[in-house]
Amino acid sequence: MRMISLMPPQDALTCIETWLAHHAEPCAIAKGVRIFASGERPDNLYWVASGELQLVRHTLQGERVILQRCTRGALAEASLFSKRYHCDGEAVADSTVWVVPLADFYAALTQAAFSRAYTLWLSQAIRDLRGQCERLSLPRAEDRVLHYLREHGRFSLDCGPLKTWAGTLGITHEHLYRTLSLLKKKGRIRRTAQEISLI
Repeated sequence: MRMISLMPPQDALTCIETWLAHHAEPCAIAKGVRIFASGERPDNLYWVASGELQLVRHTLQGERVILQRCTRGALAEASLFSKRYHCDGEAVADSTVWVVPLADFYAALTQAAFSRAYTLWLSQAIRDLRGQCERLSLPRAEDRVLHYLREHGRFSLDCGPLKTWAGTLGITHEHLYRTLSLLKKKGRIRRTAQEISLI
């Protein structure tokens, strides 16, 4: 049986973004812009290079539920093969995004190297999502912080401010600040000006 060699996740990301650099122009999207609305037909792939796009659903009570925070990668990747969006796509920060017509993206998937890279990126995205679901099921903020650090190794402030991390953990930023202070006092984490990591 022939063994299939898979590229590392970082190489997969580089492969996808190299293809994007040759087939799409980076587009600046200002904070507050709605990119698409629920019910609309997907026409493009939106790949975030910098900034942050969010996938948002509004409940019948008018509450805003964030289903995806995307700082690098494809927004609403599940909708790329759907007849319509089931959420709104919004920019919550000034962002740089590659916008690719879906016809071009589908054609790229017929190329073996790109298809392998995109499949590997999707696999990593699924693992991250499962980790996020497990993390949000934990009742205590301390456990959510420690779970994240075990999964990712560290939280770098290059990835965004603590307020953004708090949203990812499903807690308020005030609660996160108190939790970090407590974990540092207990000797569970190391905190510098650049990052937070486990001890």
